[in-house]
Amino acid sequence: MIVDWTDEFDRWLTDAEEQGGRRLALAVALLQALTDLPARPVEESPTFKRVRQARRHELWRVAHPFDPEVAVRIICWFPADDHVVLALIGFDKKTIGDVFYASAATRGEALVDAWLRQQGGTP
Repeated sequence: MIVDWTDEFDRWLTDAEEQGGRRLALAVALLQALTDLPARPVEESPTFKRVRQARRHELWRVAHPFDPEVAVRIICWFPADDHVVLALIGFDKKTIGDVFYASAATRGEALVDAWLRQQGGTP
């Protein structure tokens, strides 16, 4: 799977790289999990779950097993079955909790719409 990402995700990942530590290690592991996918997920797993709050686009969250120090999540969208995954938003749920998923769905769907327009498609 080829992984591409938005400018917003790039800023978040750059910040994680500058800080280093556990958050960066987990972000890299989650990106590797995306890269290792043979195709778009068709069913949920502990690592890949649908963002239920998303209505217009099928967004997925990528997560790692419980870690008491950090809870990194990546919100992503799969524009094709096995070609590209677009990482939209990265965040540490440990500091903000589940409330983030509602805004992540709204922001994620807006980012998908912008990407589609940029590619010459329609949202």
